[in-house]
Amino acid sequence: MKRQLKQGALALIVILPIAVMARSFPASGGRPVSWEDGECFRMSGSAMYNNCTTQRRYEFALTIDGAGSKTVLVTAYGATSSNNVGCAVAGVNREGTLAWGGTRKWLPGFGSRQIITLTDGYMPSGGYMYLNCQVDPGGMLVAVDHTP
Repeated sequence: MKRQLKQGALALIVILPIAVMARSFPASGGRPVSWEDGECFRMSGSAMYNNCTTQRRYEFALTIDGAGSKTVLVTAYGATSSNNVGCAVAGVNREGTLAWGGTRKWLPGFGSRQIITLTDGYMPSGGYMYLNCQVDPGGMLVAVDHTP
C-alpha cells in the first residue's frame, strides 16, 4: 500500500506540471483564412511565409482547456517593415454569435525572429478560441505558444 501511494504521489509530481505547461506548435499547423490564399503561403522548415505581393491572413485554432484569460506568443519574422506580421486572438461563444477579441499587435522589430505577445485573449465557457494573423509579403510565421 505504501508503495502504491509513493508511486501515485510520484506520478502527480511528474504529470501535473506537464499538464499546466503551455502548448506549442509550428506555423504549418494553421491555415490561410481564405481558400484562395493557399497558393500564397509557402512552407520553410514548418514556418509559413507569404509569397504573394499583397497582405494575406492566416489563422490557427487554439486548443484551450477552460474559460478565462489566455496568453498567446507568436514567433514571426519580417526582414523590414514591408514584411510585417500582426496577430490578434479571439474567443467566441459556442453559438458563434459573440466574440471577445484582443488587440492586433505587430512585430516589435525586424531582421530577426521576434515574439509577438498577446495577453488580452479571453476564452468564454463552452466556446472556442483562435488566432488570426495578417502577413505582409515576405513576412513569416514560425510558431505559436499558448496557455491552455
